[in-house]
Amino acid sequence: MTALYILTKYLTFPGVLVRALWEQLVCRACGVPIEDTRALRRDELCGHIEHELMPKSRGAFAICFVPAFLGGLLAFLLAIGPTLGLFVFEMTGIPGMIVNLFAYWFACSLFVNSYPSVEDALNMRDKVYHEGTILQKIVYAPAFVFLFLGAYLERYCITFLIAVGGTILLIVKF
Repeated sequence: MTALYILTKYLTFPGVLVRALWEQLVCRACGVPIEDTRALRRDELCGHIEHELMPKSRGAFAICFVPAFLGGLLAFLLAIGPTLGLFVFEMTGIPGMIVNLFAYWFACSLFVNSYPSVEDALNMRDKVYHEGTILQKIVYAPAFVFLFLGAYLERYCITFLIAVGGTILLIVKF
């Protein structure tokens, strides 16, 4: 399964690099030491940077939520452009189709790589549910479920299949 995981990471390398950049920025903002900044490598941490675990619940939540939110938002914004160009403004022909497919690929790569690593999601759970206040537990619960599920879906390449399938359905349907 690791070979398939690494293959999807290399096919979606723009999203890997953007995710690693945001993850690194959050680590620096929280003061967490970074051990390895290589995002494209051939192991289970491909697509993520290696850093120490977040010592506080807010930092653990930030390392999981901020890159996922920014990646999902940017993927959504990038997917709107070609959708409007293709269906509203009827931007067709070879140049229009190339631009649309490139934008969809870039948006899909951001979507596929927007989730945290499983280790970061588990650290967030441990920090929030063992050290956090009752209010933090209530507020972080929906985000944790979403991020934890996404981390496992990403680990088994299901987010890649969802992104590619959704793009194909969108293009074929219209």
